[in-house]
Amino acid sequence: MRQAALTAAQSSSLTMLLHDVRRVAGVDLTVGTLMAADTDHFVIDRLVGVTTEGLRNLRVAVGAGLGGKAMLLAKPVQVQDYCHAGGITHDYDAAVRREQIRAAFAVPVRVPQGPRGVIWGALRHEHVFGDRVIGDVMTVVRALERDLAEDLALNRRLEYLRAAAGGTRGDGRAAGDPVASVAERRRLVGICSELVHIASTTDGHQRQQIDALVRRLTDEALGDAARVGLTAREREVIGEVAHGATNQEIAAKLGIGAETVKSSLTSSMRKLGVSNRAALVAAALCQETRCAACAPHSGGTCR
Repeated sequence: MRQAALTAAQSSSLTMLLHDVRRVAGVDLTVGTLMAADTDHFVIDRLVGVTTEGLRNLRVAVGAGLGGKAMLLAKPVQVQDYCHAGGITHDYDAAVRREQIRAAFAVPVRVPQGPRGVIWGALRHEHVFGDRVIGDVMTVVRALERDLAEDLALNRRLEYLRAAAGGTRGDGRAAGDPVASVAERRRLVGICSELVHIASTTDGHQRQQIDALVRRLTDEALGDAARVGLTAREREVIGEVAHGATNQEIAAKLGIGAETVKSSLTSSMRKLGVSNRAALVAAALCQETRCAACAPHSGGTCR
């Protein structure tokens, strides 16, 4: 079995979710886990409100017990009294009794082509959870699913950037291979501007990853931008724009006036045929892509 490798942000989100579910459902305890999409077991590794260690690291099969049934059916399920309930297997009754669990519900967490998991809520007395409670829990879980989906989309964009920045493709070929690299870089042109924006709004390790990868890509692109007549100063200013600097910050760093920065950007945009800062960075990447594409047919010189 391969348990999902959670980032620090995902781990924090899952723990916060358990606290939210406990609050909105009014239950004594909540537990949960996320796992890789291609596994048939999962391990309970997040617990809130427990009084024993009976549920910690419990290995549950998809289809078994309450959580396994929720995962198999892809919908919430509940029992009024766990150890005496019909319709579920009782492989885990010993751990459930140790925690004195009676009423419980389980809600699956599903993300297309990504991790999946289960969230449980439980009371230490018999109870039937109403549709309103289950609906409130589902609302909270759906928010986590959206966060995970967005995180996966961002990670896919980072993988594209890693490939174009000289890493290794998923199929094992070097990203620097001209045939593969040109195709990948053409796809990257459309998302480079978006990533520059994401980097300005993202905190922590992902911000650092995006900044570093965009820097490597744009530095490489700007080396070819001279072929369209950009001056050294214009390339330098575009490089700072790619890293998210404002005109004032660029002026201070380069020791020039803010009006000089503005004039340089205006000139660069005119030469590259774009009208805004994000497009300027993407245009530099696009120019680099065209140069890479025509180099095999022109002895390394753009026509």
